Amino acid sequence: MSATVCVLASGSKGNCTYLSDGNTHLLIDAGISCRRVEEGLSKLGRTIGDIDAILLTHEHIDHTYGLVTIERRYHTTVLANRATAAGVDARLSTQISQFCRPDFDTGFRVGGVYIMPFRTMHDAACSVGYTFVMGGHRLSYVTDLGVVTDGVRQNVSGSELVILESNHDLQMLATGSYPPDLQARIRSDKGHLSNAQSAAFAAELAATGTKHFVLAHLSEENNTPALALQAAKESVFARLGVNDVLWTVASQNAASEVIEL
Repeated sequence: MSATVCVLASGSKGNCTYLSDGNTHLLIDAGISCRRVEEGLSKLGRTIGDIDAILLTHEHIDHTYGLVTIERRYHTTVLANRATAAGVDARLSTQISQFCRPDFDTGFRVGGVYIMPFRTMHDAACSVGYTFVMGGHRLSYVTDLGVVTDGVRQNVSGSELVILESNHDLQMLATGSYPPDLQARIRSDKGHLSNAQSAAFAAELAATGTKHFVLAHLSEENNTPALALQAAKESVFARLGVNDVLWTVASQNAASEVIEL
């Protein structure tokens, strides 16, 4: 069996990721327009009508922007914990709270895919990451977290592929145009992971068996793909002394490569 992953968009202007085991098709977040989701999926030979569920990480608009149009046109099931669903319903005047699951804290299945949500530290109602067991593979999605908690470590460790936030370079953030209060929010435990924090976590995960990282949610103003990638590669090599880990850097404006496991 196999697993397919493609990040359709990732960044502060919109996030959406496609995953499939060949039979069950999922989206993580819908923070880009319905049109962009349709275009991204069409290049994969899929339509939104093929999607079994959209899994939300949290209610912020860069993760929910396209939901209203997608749900209206396609009646796609949207899954979220109760706090996130309530936040989306209030912000977008939706009714996705009808799709809340009682087992969101213990894990559940959609088709042949087992899904384990876990809490992340972010300034949202109840932000989460996800670990998936699909097609005989284990993979994780973890962005929008200001700090790597023990719970995040426990849930992500051992995943073959990890989509991991690497939001900002500390020097670029400090010398950039963002006002001090926004800089403090980004650096806080409820903000976003810096390249250094992400790189340190990547080294931990590589030691547990992660073979492919997708660096995600890069700031367009306070980071560059080269800086994020350099930090991560150097951290993994310093810890393990190997260069056999695979790397992908997700983009705000274009879909990533299609990753087949």
